[in-house]
Amino acid sequence: MFKTKLRVVFVFFVLLIASALIANHFTGRVFNYSDPIGEVKRIYNYLASQIVTEPLSTKRPEKVSTTTLQHTLVSADNHLSQVNNTRCVDVSLGEVKYKRNGDIFTWTDSEGVPHFSDKKPDFAVATYNPDFVESLDYFDLTLNTPNLPSSFNQELRIKLNTVFKAYGQVIGVHALKKVKLNLTVLATRSAYESAIKHRGGDPKNTAGMYFHGSNSAFIHYDNGQSAMRTSVHEAVHAINKAVLGYTPRWLNEGFAEYFELTKNNMQTGIVEPNRSWTKNNNITKSVFTINWLIGLEDTWKKGDNSKLYASSWAAIYFLMDTQAGRALLKNIMLTEQQSPCSKLSAKKLKKMLYTQLPNLKREYSQWLKMPFRAHNF
Repeated sequence: MFKTKLRVVFVFFVLLIASALIANHFTGRVFNYSDPIGEVKRIYNYLASQIVTEPLSTKRPEKVSTTTLQHTLVSADNHLSQVNNTRCVDVSLGEVKYKRNGDIFTWTDSEGVPHFSDKKPDFAVATYNPDFVESLDYFDLTLNTPNLPSSFNQELRIKLNTVFKAYGQVIGVHALKKVKLNLTVLATRSAYESAIKHRGGDPKNTAGMYFHGSNSAFIHYDNGQSAMRTSVHEAVHAINKAVLGYTPRWLNEGFAEYFELTKNNMQTGIVEPNRSWTKNNNITKSVFTINWLIGLEDTWKKGDNSKLYASSWAAIYFLMDTQAGRALLKNIMLTEQQSPCSKLSAKKLKKMLYTQLPNLKREYSQWLKMPFRAHNF
């Protein structure tokens, strides 16, 4: 009888130690030995409610020649047959570091003409402080591009800087986080498919795929234009994960679609309407209303997603088009950032939507009928 009790006690402590190891591995929390039974229950509830995330992929066009692709922009879709069970951990590299861009010296000459210079002259002048800060390190990019020109790397870096610049203007530069980006661009279809399958994904009809668990993306290089768009798209998913945490699908895909056509003119970042969904700056595909789109989170797992992608892009482009829309996005993004392990519910999103944009339905309907303008950052 006494030996039986000893066995029970021994098994209990073995299970207790195992629970502690499970807690450390899966949740990152410290096991509470003062309340072992309660702690085991909390661990179980945590694992039962753990978010299941899926690799995000960009659809590959069927039977389109490389020559045609130079002039045809590819619409995105998503393939959802695979899943990743990932821990909710902070994948960012901490805060972004900044430096002040310098003071500007200003004076007015005897003829009343104002002058500005970044070099102080040898006479008394006023100092103009533009309060502008420049990022030192938005991201740590590991870009594996075998057999591709170095210019691809540089161009991608410039485009991603524009993404961060735009996010900084929406949520504030001090809300940004440094992001580690792991992108591999593969020059052959067979190499791309092998890499995706090796990680448990399905490469069918895809040109790129982002994996939450490893915070890495793989892109098939069909031609320079499409590979760059796909690289930006997948990188935005990684940026969203690090800066905001888990987000509703329309928000995540909407921003990825939004930044695909990013270019730069000197110090100005320019985002143009996505020509997958527009022609001559007018929309070419029917889209869901924004309040309806918000409630379609589970619909992404079913059938053709092209309308969901188009609707998500249009929703983000509309909100980024006005100060009121950006204010709403700021509210949504900062709220998501406060709870990175969960997504805002459709109910809460709709409440935020109609509180800040009470005339949304009418304004969005009118906006869709107008030519879209490029956005400058």
